[in-house]
Amino acid sequence: MKLCSLRSDSGEDVGFETAGGIVLLSSINKVTGNEFGPTLFEIVTEGQRDRLESALANPDVLATAVRDDHPNFSPLYRNPPKLWGVGLNYRRHADDLEAVQPPDVPGSYLRPNSTVIGDGDEILLPGQSQRVTAEAELGVVVGTTCRDVPEAEAGSVVFGFTTVLDMTAEDAIRVNPRYIPWAKAFDTFCSIGPWIVTPDEVKDLASVRISTIVNGRTIATNQVSAMLRNPYWQVSHFSGGMVLEAGTIIATGTPGAGVIQDGDTVEADVTGVGRLRNRVRHSTNPAG
Repeated sequence: MKLCSLRSDSGEDVGFETAGGIVLLSSINKVTGNEFGPTLFEIVTEGQRDRLESALANPDVLATAVRDDHPNFSPLYRNPPKLWGVGLNYRRHADDLEAVQPPDVPGSYLRPNSTVIGDGDEILLPGQSQRVTAEAELGVVVGTTCRDVPEAEAGSVVFGFTTVLDMTAEDAIRVNPRYIPWAKAFDTFCSIGPWIVTPDEVKDLASVRISTIVNGRTIATNQVSAMLRNPYWQVSHFSGGMVLEAGTIIATGTPGAGVIQDGDTVEADVTGVGRLRNRVRHSTNPAG
């Protein structure tokens, strides 16, 4: 299953990719008489997937599909219970920062929901930073509230995978690595989406390729297999002694970052999952 959030004249809807085009959640509810959703967050967190898959097998539902080459995406959802980021999970990104890659456990941080934007939204460069970088990442969407999950069982709590474009005020963390929570926390610094793809659609997670692209130029690219710690290890690690609520998103680390400036177009491409695209502009807020 491949799902997204869409803007519409009446607000927001959920879209499902089918062979005939995108089927809207509102159409599913109208045809079947159900009350799924109403947003993608409830679909992820309330165990609605199986019933929706059954509904999508209904020919009357599939007949509502609309082909749209330029969907008006919105963020998957704006308030993930936890929004984890993982740092230095690829050797190349450690080299970007002139840092030593940890030998066993990658770095990590939590960030606020005010960072969340979606495909097509603007990334705002804050006046407090003169060097902002963008980093493509594979995102893991947790679908079952969990704690202390063994790595071998981590797949059972994962709803799906998404694409993340993660921004950093890099000059701040070059001054002091302890500034990383602040360097990651500016508004618009975490673009997520446009699709969530369920694990059954990803045949070989290790071969999935993540690419950071600035103005059409690929800055860095690598596969999941090159990570220091794989996504399922991360789910297990971050659930250790701490609840990961359904809807939590983990950005699993970048193969490399690109510096972004006013007017740039930056993209994150995750093969088989999705491609994010955002424009960059200076914030109107004065430097603090």
